Amino acid sequence: MKLRAPYENKKKKRYSDFKEYYVGELSFSSQQDAKKKLERYQTEACGKSRVWLLFASNDSENWECLQVAQSKNKVVDEIKDVIKYLYSKSDIDFASLDYKNSLFYEDVRPIPTSGFKYREILYSLIGKKYKDFKICFLDVDKYLKITSSNSNETDAERIIEICKNLYAEAKIAYETLAVYWMQYKSGVDGQTISYIGEHEEEFQ
Repeated sequence: MKLRAPYENKKKKRYSDFKEYYVGELSFSSQQDAKKKLERYQTEACGKSRVWLLFASNDSENWECLQVAQSKNKVVDEIKDVIKYLYSKSDIDFASLDYKNSLFYEDVRPIPTSGFKYREILYSLIGKKYKDFKICFLDVDKYLKITSSNSNETDAERIIEICKNLYAEAKIAYETLAVYWMQYKSGVDGQTISYIGEHEEEFQ
């Protein structure tokens, strides 16, 4: 994989660099029963965090961050879909697909083809390329060093509550150079990446 020009000299952080910020973690391999993993997810990670990271490896030692995401209300459904597609034995011809840039890398994101959704293609591709996976759930307040009062009585407190998950998603995607991650340019995540680009010295 080739990093895009703006990120060629950036040193990315690894799975182990954030272990103190994971509020839950689901580890599994392509050789294990997907149904059992879904059940374990329901009991271990449900409701603990809105922000999650997908790491993958082929040697159980070197973990690559492939995706970061956040979901307000449907984290369970999102993770179910991810695991389902990682295990899928789809008949997608990945070699015939065209690929486009992610935010950090050149030509890695598969362009959807007829009959398949992007998420299905992406996670089926990941499931084909890797054998070991970790889905890690981020303790956003701890990661951002926020002391939450849960009162939301001031505008500053409300702004933090509204924006913190999207900001955390973008920040940790940048720090890990998550392979397939894309920002929503006009959203908080996109504005975060723009801010980081303009004030990179603050994030060293």
